Amino acid sequence: MRSPPKRIYNSASVSEEDCVFCKIVAGRLPSHKVYEDAKHVAFLDINPFSEGHTLVCPKRHGETLWDMDEREIAEVFRVASKVSMGVVAATNADGFRIMQNNGEAANQAVPHLHVHVIPSKLEDKGRFTRIKLDEGQMARVAGAIAAEIARQADP
Repeated sequence: MRSPPKRIYNSASVSEEDCVFCKIVAGRLPSHKVYEDAKHVAFLDINPFSEGHTLVCPKRHGETLWDMDEREIAEVFRVASKVSMGVVAATNADGFRIMQNNGEAANQAVPHLHVHVIPSKLEDKGRFTRIKLDEGQMARVAGAIAAEIARQADP
């Protein structure tokens, strides 16, 4: 793989010790986890576009795709695909978006590679604004997604 031409600008760059997602991985910050394996974690976005909006990230710190090797990139998208099945089933969505931003110019808000899995319903087609969910709603949907992912893993 060729070297990137330059560093992607991200004014929010932080060390691993100060990274919000690294703190979630380490259990130092609360989250609504829906999936975890040895290398990845998936949890609900606290500022979602829809109920069930989930973030999938590698546990290893890296800001952008350029900080990951091809195997790691493939793995995080494999996990995002797996998580998407649980998200869609748990939210009764009609479809879903996969979104991944790199750098401030692309609206990357947290400087740790992550993939958004955003469930969509036909009645919300074209809407792409943030919503607010209370703690009870977050816990309920996280539990439903985690149960669906576990159910799908057990044939």
